[in-house]
Amino acid sequence: MDTPLVFIKPSMDHIDEIASFRCEMLESGGPFHGVNGLQVYENLCEWIEYCQRLEDPENLPPDRVLAEQFMLVREGERRILGMANVRHELNDYLREYSGHIGYGVRTSERNQGYAKAMLSMCLARCAELGIDQVLVTCTTNNDYSRKTILAHGGVFERTAREGEKVTERYWITVS
Repeated sequence: MDTPLVFIKPSMDHIDEIASFRCEMLESGGPFHGVNGLQVYENLCEWIEYCQRLEDPENLPPDRVLAEQFMLVREGERRILGMANVRHELNDYLREYSGHIGYGVRTSERNQGYAKAMLSMCLARCAELGIDQVLVTCTTNNDYSRKTILAHGGVFERTAREGEKVTERYWITVS
């Protein structure tokens, strides 16, 4: 029987695994999707604190929205397979380019269905939050993410251009 996949939130208890995930992603050249800027944090304690602040409406950083950061692991294990971010609301930038959900799979764990599992889990969280129309995006050259979005009922709306980056926008209805 396969070990169930679960989301856990970043904490000091997992700092070594976060460091390992970050190092692997940096060495592979990324991409860093759904990680709340992990790539720019040398001090991982600061990143964990930042993620926690995004969940606190009283302590929310300027120009940010309430959001939850998740790490995908096999139940009972510590290795981070991927990361995902669920945004409770959208600001102007997120509304145009990023959407409600960001997710990324660890380089060495790709092509094993983890992106689909994470998107399913994120959509379930959106439903719990009362978000019934979920915006999910991917760059035009990310065939794997597009397939994942379409597998979850994503309906293409349009593309959005940010400099050289072209993003495809999809809406998924959850209930």
